[in-house]
Amino acid sequence: MTGFQCACATSRQLARVLTQLYDSRLRSTGLEAPQFALMMTLEKQGPSGPVDLGRRYALDKTTVSRNLKLLERKGWIESSATTDKRKREFILTPSGRKRLAAAKPHWRKAQNLLRAGMSAKQWDEMFRVFRTVTQTVQTLQDDIGKKERKA
Repeated sequence: MTGFQCACATSRQLARVLTQLYDSRLRSTGLEAPQFALMMTLEKQGPSGPVDLGRRYALDKTTVSRNLKLLERKGWIESSATTDKRKREFILTPSGRKRLAAAKPHWRKAQNLLRAGMSAKQWDEMFRVFRTVTQTVQTLQDDIGKKERKA
C-alpha cells in the first residue's frame, strides 16, 4: 500500500463498514450491532454493570449508557439487585431473550457473509490482529493515565 497510512483512520473505516454489514442484517430485528453485542454478553455472562460492559467493548461511559437506556426503554433488559447499592447491573428480560433469539440468525448471516470472503487463516488472523491492537492501545492508555496522575 502506498500513500498516507493512518491506523486510526483505517480502523474507523473498518468499524464503519463492519457495523453497516451487521446493522443491515439485524435491521429487521430492531437491534443494531452494538446493542446485539451487549445483549449477547448479558446472555453469556449474566448480570453485568456498565463499567464491565464498557471495558469489554472498549466503549466510553456515554456510549454504554445510551445503549443500555435504549435497551431498557424497549423492555429488553432491566436492572437487577446487587449487594452494592451504588452499582447497577443489568440482565436480559424474557422479551430481551426472545428478541436476541430472533436476531441470532441475522447476525449469523452477517458473520457467514464476511467469513465467506476470507480463508480460514485470514479469519483467524483478523481476530489475532484485533486483539493485539486492542491490548496495545489499552496498555498505552493505561501508561499515559499513570504518567498524567503522577504529573
